[in-house]
Amino acid sequence: MAIDRSHPKYAHVDRRLQAEPIIWLSSVRPDGRPHLVPVWFVWDGESVTIFSQPNNQKIRNIRANQNVCLALEAANEGEDVAILEGTAEFITMDATAPIQPAYMGKYQESITEMGWTPESMMASYSQPIRVTPTKLIAW
Repeated sequence: MAIDRSHPKYAHVDRRLQAEPIIWLSSVRPDGRPHLVPVWFVWDGESVTIFSQPNNQKIRNIRANQNVCLALEAANEGEDVAILEGTAEFITMDATAPIQPAYMGKYQESITEMGWTPESMMASYSQPIRVTPTKLIAW
């Protein structure tokens, strides 16, 4: 799903997706309970890429059910909300090569502050997830 950037509200969401440091990923546990976690991400204009440690809860959830939601922090006292419904898929690290420079540029300071190098961070967070939005809800 491409965001219609000609519409001011959606252009604003697109800018937030490019700039915000955290997005909330909601997935569903195999027993039906929700699982919600903040994650680092990069938006390429059509999809969101997240790097995860392998075999954690969100990975197990997505293996069982690819339907997810993403939400940016509510801003402007709840008047600036962006929620993306979509499907998640596991991709290879090679498939992320075009977005890795943007991801590292966005999080380089945080990666350094945590005592990691880009290489050590990517070695630990070695399972890329691509979320393709199917619906945007914004106000």
